[in-house]
Amino acid sequence: MTLDETARAGLLAMQEKRYDDAVRHFREAIAIAPERPDINHALAMAHLHRGDAGNAVEPLETAVRLADPYDAPEHQPLKRDFHLSLATVYQMVDRVDDARKALEEVVRRWPDAVEARLQLGQLLLMSGAPDEGCAVYEAATEWLDKDQRTSAEALVGCVRAFLESGQPGSVFLEAHAESYAKYFDEAAAPQVAQGWYAEATRMKRRPDGQLEPLRDPDARPYAFSRVDLVNPADGAVASVYSEAEPMVVAIEGLEPLAQVPVLFSWPGDRGFEVQVSSRCPWHWLSIVIQLRSPAPPEARIEAVDGTIGAWYLAGFEGRFGEADRGRFHYVTDPDPVGAAGVSYVVDLGRARLEAVEELLRQLGAVHERTPIARVIFGEARVGDPIHGADGVDGGDR
Repeated sequence: MTLDETARAGLLAMQEKRYDDAVRHFREAIAIAPERPDINHALAMAHLHRGDAGNAVEPLETAVRLADPYDAPEHQPLKRDFHLSLATVYQMVDRVDDARKALEEVVRRWPDAVEARLQLGQLLLMSGAPDEGCAVYEAATEWLDKDQRTSAEALVGCVRAFLESGQPGSVFLEAHAESYAKYFDEAAAPQVAQGWYAEATRMKRRPDGQLEPLRDPDARPYAFSRVDLVNPADGAVASVYSEAEPMVVAIEGLEPLAQVPVLFSWPGDRGFEVQVSSRCPWHWLSIVIQLRSPAPPEARIEAVDGTIGAWYLAGFEGRFGEADRGRFHYVTDPDPVGAAGVSYVVDLGRARLEAVEELLRQLGAVHERTPIARVIFGEARVGDPIHGADGVDGGDR
């Protein structure tokens, strides 16, 4: 096929959501005309639509590079879009520093690119640079419409107020823990009154008839799970909340921080940095542990997984709750993040904030063996820490 025929076949495949075919057609088109920035961009979009952000990076970088010599005014919107697409993909693959540089380049070259300014401000807030994020929003004021300006001013005001208060980021974890426990109690009360059990262990019956805790055979050895509610009469289970829509708490006076995740410091004498997002749902809490030095995924997991497992089992058995409530419910398998991180997601049920404090204490022992750069709780843009002579500066490789 000719170049035009191949490119049209790719576009048709995209329209029909045949993304594997689209990737194939656009690759064929690039083989014919590798100098075309638009086709490289189309290939990246095909990768993105099929959920493959990692393979979208190279063609987007190529599209940006190939489009650079095109200086005519009519070329500027497309060039700007290429840069924005690249910045977005960098964020998706946690290349935070690269995303920041790409967005700063867009703002420099196209000052009226409101989307880039807002995206840059949010990226900085989400990646642990709240002061810089506020400055970006404030600098964008003249480019924003009335509604955008009102929202930005409210957000910046809340971020600066919290920073000036000197409170640790842990207040967001505390608020989410207390709010979720209260919500759980209220939601579960009618069924508990009818004889349902709350926080029951998922069980299976062995061939000898005895019950034992249920664990997915492919999961980690410690990854037992509980259900929110179970009816002992028939074994029916019920959830008090959907994992698809984690409950995010709006702290009084800081309500905009529930809409945009902002990463704040939780100071302490630990030897490593701890940051907490304003969006840290207690029943679906993301925990990222970043080592000080890059390591293969298996080595990173080995360094922290034993500690996570022992901590999870303690919480599963109720160490951080009361006599009859407050047990951990669920933990994901470890997931490598970037070049130095490992992430987990944990449902802490109605456990107390003490659970997180104990995890940090236990990670102190890990830090002595394998130095930790930082631990991040909640929704954030993580990236990889930079390891300079003085330790971590919160940036990204």
